Amino acid sequence: MWVQGGFDTFIEATRFMFKGPSKFEVILLISVFSLVIFVIGIAVFINKYQRERSVYNSFYSRGKSLELTDEEIDILWKYSKEIPYNPEMIYENKVLFDKVVSSIVREEPSKVSLIPAIRTKLKFDTIPWFIPLNTTRDIDLYQTGTLEVGGLKVEAAVWDKDETEIHIALLKDTYVPVRAGEQVKFFFIRDMDGRYSFESRVKDTYREQNKLVLVLEHTENLNRIQFRERLRWKVNLPVRFIIAKGNPEEEGFANLSSDSAPIDGTIEDISAKGIRICTHEAIKLSGNEFFIMSFQIGNVPFENTLGQVVNIRSVGKKICMGIKFLNLSKREEKLIEQFIMNEQRRLIKTYKTGEIT
Repeated sequence: MWVQGGFDTFIEATRFMFKGPSKFEVILLISVFSLVIFVIGIAVFINKYQRERSVYNSFYSRGKSLELTDEEIDILWKYSKEIPYNPEMIYENKVLFDKVVSSIVREEPSKVSLIPAIRTKLKFDTIPWFIPLNTTRDIDLYQTGTLEVGGLKVEAAVWDKDETEIHIALLKDTYVPVRAGEQVKFFFIRDMDGRYSFESRVKDTYREQNKLVLVLEHTENLNRIQFRERLRWKVNLPVRFIIAKGNPEEEGFANLSSDSAPIDGTIEDISAKGIRICTHEAIKLSGNEFFIMSFQIGNVPFENTLGQVVNIRSVGKKICMGIKFLNLSKREEKLIEQFIMNEQRRLIKTYKTGEIT
């Protein structure tokens, strides 16, 4: 009997095991699973919201510290989220800022009127001379150059600009067949930087002060050819030099001599490869002369520095000479490069904060 009862129990258990779930059990299982997914989704949403809110609060606080209005902060925040970096970088990085401006001009023209004030507050309305231009919005007013239109090349200059367009005026009353929609090129040289050019479409034309003015669309596609491999830094440092007799390449530095008195001058720019010296002394040079120079950068003296004259030009009542260094050590080159880097940082801070360090 007990064997039969155990067998019956086994059969009943097996039948129950392979029995399908009831509708109630299915609904309960789906409900529990959906609730878990919902709770996880809510947790992820809250976490994401808190992170975004934290980033926004930091972005907002930084904007307020720069004296931006709520409206100005909001428009920057809206488009800064398109940038795959920390949004606050647009307060410091002009390239990213200009990308945001381009988006605003393209997608919300009604907000363009906010940009000039924002530029001023972020100190992006003036570009330090040693920083390359990134967009046609950076070009200085009255920058002269050459406009190429319809196969003709004429002298021109930047006449006006705003956030949406740049106006180029022809400097001579020359007939130029140009129509709206036509592509033109503008070439110009930026002192101590390089040669630039850009191509843009003519939106409109008008006349002002007997000059034909072309209204062009802004572009970020600026072509630049850098003047020098090494940046020359503008300075105003005293220098004393003598004109050496002989050729150091043939006779060696130690055998150079001079019967001329030391000449005082001013270093007006410097790089790790050379300097430009200007003097009011009356000296006659034919080019390719060798100078032995003494000057100081910070607390570091540069004594008996040998250089060769590579170019000469008169500037008013003074004569200026480009000098190529011939005997600088690696240590001295690094000292000059470090000096230039420190000066760049100081000048950038001056532009950004108004502080002189």
